[in-house]
Amino acid sequence: MIHRRRLAAVALLLTSITLSLRAQPKPAPPTCPYPTAHDAPLATTEKVVDTAEDYTLYRVEFNGIKAGSRVPANLYVPRKADFKAPYPAMLLQYGTGGNKNTNYIVAIGKLAVAKGMVVLTIDAPDRGDRKGKEAPKMNFFDMRFFQYLGDYSRAIDYLTTRKDVDQTRIAYVGISWGAITGITFAAHDPRIKAVASLVGGGNFAGLIPGGAPEALIANTKAFDPYYHVALIAPRPLLLINVTRDQLVPRLMADALQKAAPDYARRVWLNADHFFNGVDREVEAGHVIDWVIENLPRAK
Repeated sequence: MIHRRRLAAVALLLTSITLSLRAQPKPAPPTCPYPTAHDAPLATTEKVVDTAEDYTLYRVEFNGIKAGSRVPANLYVPRKADFKAPYPAMLLQYGTGGNKNTNYIVAIGKLAVAKGMVVLTIDAPDRGDRKGKEAPKMNFFDMRFFQYLGDYSRAIDYLTTRKDVDQTRIAYVGISWGAITGITFAAHDPRIKAVASLVGGGNFAGLIPGGAPEALIANTKAFDPYYHVALIAPRPLLLINVTRDQLVPRLMADALQKAAPDYARRVWLNADHFFNGVDREVEAGHVIDWVIENLPRAK
């Protein structure tokens, strides 16, 4: 009898806890740290600049996140009869010294479009055709980082206007600074269905000898991918780093990989930051194949 009473008491307790948990409101989703303007006019212009066997290349321009700014971009659209619209798409971004026409980013874009993907690469603030059109960068912690992310958001706004793009199959692929900025961007944009980060890193404050002041750490939390990468879950995530990186310290690469969701695919290549030591075309092909395989199936 006593045993039955204890079981009944435990059951009653568990029932009350369950009902209490159900009654509690669900936690609000994390606040997006960067500006967006999904409903604002894009005022898009498009011009064909090249036609090849595999693709048509357009020079595209649309409104950026900053008032009065315009974002130039390269858009590669498949031409092979093997592929049918709407196509999967990727926003492909480069390192700090690059732009939409940088040789390696163009090469990767051509590999991806040859595999049936629409590829968009934008000129980031003060890069490419935007050089000299932005105010001078004051320091690392100014608002330029958030302008990057806001422009990425506008780039996805543009992709979703195209009838030849499958809005349910959009990926983000970033290299170096494009990876660092892209992780935080994609973490807060559910339209991105798969993310590949190449030679990225996080935990900027961890580089300061003796530890960073709390105020500085608090400031970096708004944009540092170290604090945002976990929010990509449950979407597919690929993290590629290299053993001889001259630009991204091992501390930052390790920090980003450790902060990522457990299921993320982690790869270390025996190469330097510029992928000297491996076959770049082969590795780029692996990344594109991973993206295609991990995007949702076409409906």
